[in-house]
Amino acid sequence: MAPDLRSVSAMLAASALLMSLLLCTGIRTQRADGFLKWNLGLGSLAAGWLLATLRGWLPEVAAVAAAEALLLAGFCLQLQAVAEFGQRPLRSALWVLPGPLLFMALIPLMRHPAALGTVASLACAAALAGTATASRLLAGGGAPRRVLTFACDAGALIMLARAASASFLPQLRSDLPALAVLEPAVLIGLFATSAAASVGFLLLHRERAEIGLRRLAAFDPLTETFNRLAFFGLAEAQVARARRSGEPCALLMLALDPYRHPEGRKRRETNERVLRELAAILRGALRAGDMVGRYATEEFCILLSNSAPASVIEIAERLRSTVAARRLGELAPPVTVTIGVAHCDPKRAGALHVALAYAEQALRRARKAGRDRVAAAPAPAAASAPARRTHRAA
Repeated sequence: MAPDLRSVSAMLAASALLMSLLLCTGIRTQRADGFLKWNLGLGSLAAGWLLATLRGWLPEVAAVAAAEALLLAGFCLQLQAVAEFGQRPLRSALWVLPGPLLFMALIPLMRHPAALGTVASLACAAALAGTATASRLLAGGGAPRRVLTFACDAGALIMLARAASASFLPQLRSDLPALAVLEPAVLIGLFATSAAASVGFLLLHRERAEIGLRRLAAFDPLTETFNRLAFFGLAEAQVARARRSGEPCALLMLALDPYRHPEGRKRRETNERVLRELAAILRGALRAGDMVGRYATEEFCILLSNSAPASVIEIAERLRSTVAARRLGELAPPVTVTIGVAHCDPKRAGALHVALAYAEQALRRARKAGRDRVAAAPAPAAASAPARRTHRAA
């Protein structure tokens, strides 16, 4: 017994709406990452299948041409969703106009079912192939990206098969059993690929959310440098590697000098801008193996790996002069920094904490002597480690 096309269409419409609701409850996002357009695409697919259910009760223009146009609009919305997720959004005309244009193109073809089915199927296949291409261009993604790509490729192949059947099967005998089951099979296959693609897209969002949480746990959101906890955890590992390799390293404690703040509402904005620009200078001036972390509100710690004591002062002076020359926040007089430098002996017990204490001592001494300067702490072997502030997780 051949499946009833109307029953299949009704089932698929209800399933698409349910899948859209499940995706909405599965992840909540306010970013422009395509999630809303993907759900709108599912809604458009559900509307197209619902119109197919009402075929025979509505005029053919509404039940056929509008249904095909809604299917294409849904696939174009999902194409834009994937493009937005990959930070490559398409122009509005490329995902808004195809549906209405297809509707207008199908109206003259209402008396030619074969041509109508071929044109509509080829348009949907192109949209699905575009979504698969956009998925391949996504950075990372792993298994979720492969699921999304495979599902869109499979959907495009199904629509190409539908186009071929619309072109050639009507020329054969009309009482072939395949003709009675072909359209329901196409709809079911199309829904299966759409469901798989939706699962892949949801998993992409989940993976991005997990990466964001890990980054939030390790980085200061304002300056995009390591927060205090992450910095000292990674710095301890770096010192341990230096202990095994015998490479020298050093710790810098950098602090903003007091500067003239603007009055009114711009005070906080200016402070944040100064910190962001300072952090950008530090990240750009340091080598790949060096680390920088936000230690306090206006203080940064920098671990220099494989740095001889003679070169550490040169690096610190270069950082100081670069900051003074940049005019952070476009303030006048220019914002300056003071830097305390301490050698870190990896072979010494508690080397990082000892170096931190000496760097803080050097910073305090430099601040008492003025501002916009670099001060080096004595070698750790020359004196006992001074008292230092206890660092806690930022």
